[in-house]
Amino acid sequence: MKKLMIAALAVASITAFADNTCAPDDPVVTEPTLVYSFKANVKTTKGLSGTTSWDAGSVCAPDPQTQSTVIRVPDTTALAGWIYDCTATCETIGTGSIVVWDSKRKAQLNDAAMEKILLQVIGKKQADAEFAFKLTGTFQYDTVRQQALTEVIFAALGKFSVAKGFYTSFSGNFAGTAAASYDLTTKKNVICDPSQVWLCTDLTTLVDADTVYYGTWSAKYNASASKKYARNGYLNVPAYVTYE
Repeated sequence: MKKLMIAALAVASITAFADNTCAPDDPVVTEPTLVYSFKANVKTTKGLSGTTSWDAGSVCAPDPQTQSTVIRVPDTTALAGWIYDCTATCETIGTGSIVVWDSKRKAQLNDAAMEKILLQVIGKKQADAEFAFKLTGTFQYDTVRQQALTEVIFAALGKFSVAKGFYTSFSGNFAGTAAASYDLTTKKNVICDPSQVWLCTDLTTLVDADTVYYGTWSAKYNASASKKYARNGYLNVPAYVTYE
């Protein structure tokens, strides 16, 4: 009975992803499937509810009884994801689909999109490469909290394989700005969103502004994930993440 249940589950798993398979209809067609693992270590800020000094005429005047507002403090987080394409070309890493999630704050980057700036083979042996792109989208943490990537540019040097015919890896840096409406607190006494910054002219006035978003990143060809995606159109993602 246990073996039958396992077999049934296996069939169900295959069926669930049958419409998303990369496998070509014509077995003679050998179009490659490329999947790259994407990772990024992020330095940014978070909103923090707290008691502060304030100006009654400020943009974000807190409740007089609680003296509570959302001030901004430094924070770090981490991104993970996949860059993938069924009918891949040598430029798939710069033109394929991308799914990204914030692994620390548990949110998917909705409407994630890569806008390629440049992707080129360099080096005397045609084994090196350079890559730059803009990443856009909005992290939706719950029905209220979100953080849009305003202007974030990723740049890196990497490797190109002449034998394989595609880029194999990149590692570099990124920098830019993001919306500052992410708040880690319960927001119980918070009446001002998004998180604020002090004006240095008086240090009593709080205003809305984008926040910094920078760090290091990498993308690497994943042979195992490529084979799995070619076979059944499946990528390993957290439960809160969906992809096409």
